[in-house]
Amino acid sequence: MKNLYVVLLSLLVFKFAGAQETKQTHYSSWNSFIPKMKINKSFYVKSEIHFRRTNFLKDWEQLLIRPAIHYKPADVYDFALGYSYIRNYSFADFSSPINANEHNVWEEVELRHTLIRLKFNHRFRLEERFIDKLVQPSEGVFNIDGTTYNNRFRYRFTLTRPLIKLNETENISFQIFDELFINLDQSVRPKSFNQNWFYIGLSYPITSKMALGMGYHNIGLNGGNDTFITNHILQTTVSYSIN
Repeated sequence: MKNLYVVLLSLLVFKFAGAQETKQTHYSSWNSFIPKMKINKSFYVKSEIHFRRTNFLKDWEQLLIRPAIHYKPADVYDFALGYSYIRNYSFADFSSPINANEHNVWEEVELRHTLIRLKFNHRFRLEERFIDKLVQPSEGVFNIDGTTYNNRFRYRFTLTRPLIKLNETENISFQIFDELFINLDQSVRPKSFNQNWFYIGLSYPITSKMALGMGYHNIGLNGGNDTFITNHILQTTVSYSIN
């Protein structure tokens, strides 16, 4: 595990040490609905539907649908297998030149532990990605010609702390997370930095089955071709437990 941290840190230092020739900044609103349904004591299904808008909500940035099945044998472990459909829209000079899709399958492990009133979550995800391949047959014209395949590793660290007690079981909570995305080669070794996500916000229980999260989300993305993209996001999330 120590060697893994060294590799990840080295990738970050290497990536940010070089000067980026072009920096792009934009502002978005990401809105999510996350329903969850328990199957039995150990299994449950969950889906994520993300509506991501940009340019003062005028344009689509992404549409993402992510169903998954989870196996949770204990409170401290959670294993998942899922699928993601991602529609990437063309909204700026630094985005995809035409609307394009990504399909990926992913495997995930979550580890949870607590310390006094602090809750810690470590999420490890491996993605097998099938991305529309863009070709340019002539100047200013782009088409989709099959797909490209690559792997990506994601690690998210989340810290949650209750702030205001509403009743015996519910609290308004503070949450912060950071997630690192690393591109992998075909042998699943780290290859390059992809992006980093940082979030800080609050979670409010609307009912015993529904909660609202809202906060600031910042993304730093390697856009390729010596371009680094920063996205400032107002994020809202509604989660709902069916049973």
